[in-house]
Amino acid sequence: MARLTGLVLAGGASSRMGTDKALLVVDGERLVDRAVRVLSTVCERVVVASGERRLAGLAVEQVTDALPGSGPLGGLVAGLEAARTPLVAVLAVDLPDAAAEVFAELAQRWRGEPALVPVVGGRPQALHAVWAASAAVALRTRLAGDALGVIAACEAVGGQLLDGSWPPGLARNLNRPEDLPAVHPRRG
Repeated sequence: MARLTGLVLAGGASSRMGTDKALLVVDGERLVDRAVRVLSTVCERVVVASGERRLAGLAVEQVTDALPGSGPLGGLVAGLEAARTPLVAVLAVDLPDAAAEVFAELAQRWRGEPALVPVVGGRPQALHAVWAASAAVALRTRLAGDALGVIAACEAVGGQLLDGSWPPGLARNLNRPEDLPAVHPRRG
């Protein structure tokens, strides 16, 4: 298995949620801490791309987005550039059902591709995937050209989309307040 750096993408504006998603507590744990914990099980180092702010209480390095206001792609580029390994396990902070075993399997399958992206329910999960640190150069060029879509960037750099029997929860994300009960149901 290739050595991995972990990257948590936690710099978003959380505009649809109305509050900082990284700080949401699910099952007694902030989402950012949950993502760091999951990645720490398979990565030798974890970095958090926290946008233009710093998240309090993190014991891991935080990096600023490569280009302010550039969304997940700006955080991805910053994290790939900060990596000390050839391969980076990338995880968006709003994916509470992240699976460390998926990152391990992707790392075992990696043969130098710019990215290996699981496809769940017909949708690529580029923010629960492994990316080659070397892809940062081409992705930075896309940023400079104002092409900010992560899926389009993955396809443009030659990332490989992988159908398979991935856990269906990989596709569940928390974007709006109504997404929360599905993850943390109220009892009463």
